[in-house]
Amino acid sequence: MPPSVKRLVIQVIAGILYYSGLLRIRLLFRRIILRKREVCVLALHRVLSGEEANHANSLEGMVLKDVTFESMLDFISRNFRVISVEDFLRGVELGRADLKPWCLLTFDDGWRDNYTNAYPLLRKFKFPAAVFLVTGMVGTEGGFWVEQLRNGWKNPPQQRHMTEIIAEILPRNAGNKEIGLEGIVEFVKQMSADARAKLLQQLLPPDRFLGPAPETDRMMTWSEAAEMSRNGMEMGAHTVSHPILTHEDASTITMEVRSSKKTLAENLDRAGRAFAYPNGDWNERVRAEVQQAGYLCAFTTRRNWYNYGADLFTVPRIIIHEKKITGYTGKFSPAIFSLTLARQS
Repeated sequence: MPPSVKRLVIQVIAGILYYSGLLRIRLLFRRIILRKREVCVLALHRVLSGEEANHANSLEGMVLKDVTFESMLDFISRNFRVISVEDFLRGVELGRADLKPWCLLTFDDGWRDNYTNAYPLLRKFKFPAAVFLVTGMVGTEGGFWVEQLRNGWKNPPQQRHMTEIIAEILPRNAGNKEIGLEGIVEFVKQMSADARAKLLQQLLPPDRFLGPAPETDRMMTWSEAAEMSRNGMEMGAHTVSHPILTHEDASTITMEVRSSKKTLAENLDRAGRAFAYPNGDWNERVRAEVQQAGYLCAFTTRRNWYNYGADLFTVPRIIIHEKKITGYTGKFSPAIFSLTLARQS
């Protein structure tokens, strides 16, 4: 089925379920009859204007347009009770008369657009949120290695060079198809930080033309993070350099987890209480290190709602990006958004 047709079919199904009231009835049934104490934790990365989205080097699965974000917040304001990390940790009981489900908004990495675009809209709706900072990237430009790869991929000679290097390491797959940028990214993710750095030196040698990093691919500064912290935004940790911790040795895990917490305490009024695993990946060793470091909760990207009583150090989240919550016309769709949440609860 062509993607455009599939998208239209999903829109029709979502519309039937949403406008018939079935999705809302389902939520009420879970809350009132089954007495589930659930929190819908949303995971976002970037909030960009249309023009910024055209210039940024992040993959589409990380981007939400500002107009879509505002429409989503408006819908959430009428249908959910948005809570802070403090509320989440306390597990405050909702009054029986309050039928709205709980929602916690989170942002990974600490992009500057979280401050310039998302933060004003969060304040407009008077919503708290959590931002998980990669402490070693605060105030830097150019984004992460993924953005650097995508920036290089735009240049045909550089793209050919990258493809040739990867072909030597990773032969064509079973389907005999060339690996594209997203395939390269997924392959590189499975490496330790040291191995990745060595490969990136081959993929992006300094003598190759990459082009300037766009202004949009900047991280927020400590002063911007502090302002957000003073105004209801929880600043948590997302490690020092964003390695995928399940591929690292014990000493690296300890350093990344503990140093990021220490840096937050040095630069903000409050030490980080919450942690987000890079790429959402964790194992028992990583989880134990996060708990021993003094964090009070940690977030994955396992898709589900959080049920009180479950482990606070493997909290599931639902990743939100543009295509996940917009309809066939490209605008925010309450029906698609509701179906996305229902499919993952």
